[in-house]
Amino acid sequence: MTPSTLRIDWMGSFPTVKRWAFAAAVTAAAACASTPRGATEANFASARNGSPEGWTRFKQHCAGCHGERGESVTSAPRVMGAGALPEYPRERKHNADPAAGDPELLKLQAQSRPAGAPWRDPFRSAQDVYNYVSEKMPLPADQAGSLSEADYWSILNFMLRAHGVALPPEGVSAQNASSVKL
Repeated sequence: MTPSTLRIDWMGSFPTVKRWAFAAAVTAAAACASTPRGATEANFASARNGSPEGWTRFKQHCAGCHGERGESVTSAPRVMGAGALPEYPRERKHNADPAAGDPELLKLQAQSRPAGAPWRDPFRSAQDVYNYVSEKMPLPADQAGSLSEADYWSILNFMLRAHGVALPPEGVSAQNASSVKL
């Protein structure tokens, strides 16, 4: 086989390989697009209808970082959908979360934690999520805790419905949040 014949054979098969790679990439992208992150369509619709005030407040104060479906549009974590509210926190990635890198805030948080403890308490109930969100959100840190108590409860009702948590008919409130398990 001469070099020119080898070149022709290789070039002749290249378009087939290229077409195959393109088809595989399109198939993979379609598969990813068909599995949305965040709240499912049914849970999202239920949450919008069941907590319209919470939906409005969530859009105003949370969706810019967490996305309208809680899917995360920045380095903020997902807050709705399967696996979005783990019992124990995932490892904090300081390089991926600009808010996590504030050295003074990290120092203050570390002083109140026993050695080896996770960076936040586990989310086991709606009360745990409320405590965290009402103390730590929205970011930046100087805005944390700045919403009214009613706003935090309405956002929490929307988020938990969109997350698929079974809520009491009257919704989650300070009176029943500890009994609503995640």
